[in-house]
Amino acid sequence: MVYNDFYIGEDADVTIVAGCGIHNCGDQESGHDGIHTFHLGKNSKVRYFEKHVGGGDGNGENVMNPTTIIEMEEGSYLEMETSQIRGIDSTNRITKGKLADNATLIIRESIMTHGRQFAQTDFAVDLDGVNSSTNVISRSVAKDESNQKFLSVINGNNLCSGHTECDAIIMGNGKVTAIPEITANHIDAALIHEAAIGKIAGEQLIKLMTLGLTEAEAEEQIVNGFLK
Repeated sequence: MVYNDFYIGEDADVTIVAGCGIHNCGDQESGHDGIHTFHLGKNSKVRYFEKHVGGGDGNGENVMNPTTIIEMEEGSYLEMETSQIRGIDSTNRITKGKLADNATLIIRESIMTHGRQFAQTDFAVDLDGVNSSTNVISRSVAKDESNQKFLSVINGNNLCSGHTECDAIIMGNGKVTAIPEITANHIDAALIHEAAIGKIAGEQLIKLMTLGLTEAEAEEQIVNGFLK
């Protein structure tokens, strides 16, 4: 269990790069849970980049369950980019945010699962302040027999704007569930949700294969471009 607390002072401009990894060469479960708390001061600006990866030559599972808590004061700005594209057998990613007046939260996540892996992301954002805003974007690929679940909750509690979007590609017998939820608790809350799930379009594969790529190479190029 790892605790990281970030206190960002007023008018600060900060970039944070984080990485979490598991290497399991045994036959038992290996776990890594991180709880990250961000306290953004007035008019501060933060860019946060985080990558999760798992590896190992054993039969044990890699389990990673990160939790992120965000508290944003007036005029603050936070842009988060998280990715998990290899080696995590099970994950439940929880992110919660509370925004004051004129605060902005942007979250982008990229996830790829394969085999029988399971990944769940759970976003919950409270737009409490006047002119607060959030944009939550998830892009994921579910291969083989893997299973993904995307939960997103935005509560508009004031004059605010919020947008949540989930785009997913399924390959093989992969499964993806998207549950976007928006609640307007104020007459001037403007909220939008979008979700799209489907397989790779045949014409995309054909176009790349006419350029000399095999079907597997074409799929890899499309997936890589989609997750960027």
